[in-house]
Amino acid sequence: MGIDQRHAARYNIEVSAEVYTPNAVLPAKTRNLSETGVCFDVSQELVENFTVGVSLFLISDGIEDPDAEPLNIKANVIWCSQRDDEGFSAGLRFENIDSSGIETIKGFLAQLD
Repeated sequence: MGIDQRHAARYNIEVSAEVYTPNAVLPAKTRNLSETGVCFDVSQELVENFTVGVSLFLISDGIEDPDAEPLNIKANVIWCSQRDDEGFSAGLRFENIDSSGIETIKGFLAQLD
């Protein structure tokens, strides 16, 4: 078994998301989220070591605000595996996230503590 190289705490949280590949926009749900990455459940396999676009629809007080803009981030697919039920789970690491995006994620995660 390898050494866990994560540098940020993961929070088990389910929020709606979209994953943008060259061929499709895939609806997704997060399994967990950290300041540096995300784990999704998604309907189609994602290619490992490939960069995709991600939109996270962050919630406030357990409610998704329909007027709030999603957080749009580029992320690298680190792993993807088929689930026992239908679909896939995938772990992604955020890439080139700006300070505003980092602060948005930190603020969202702080609500969960």
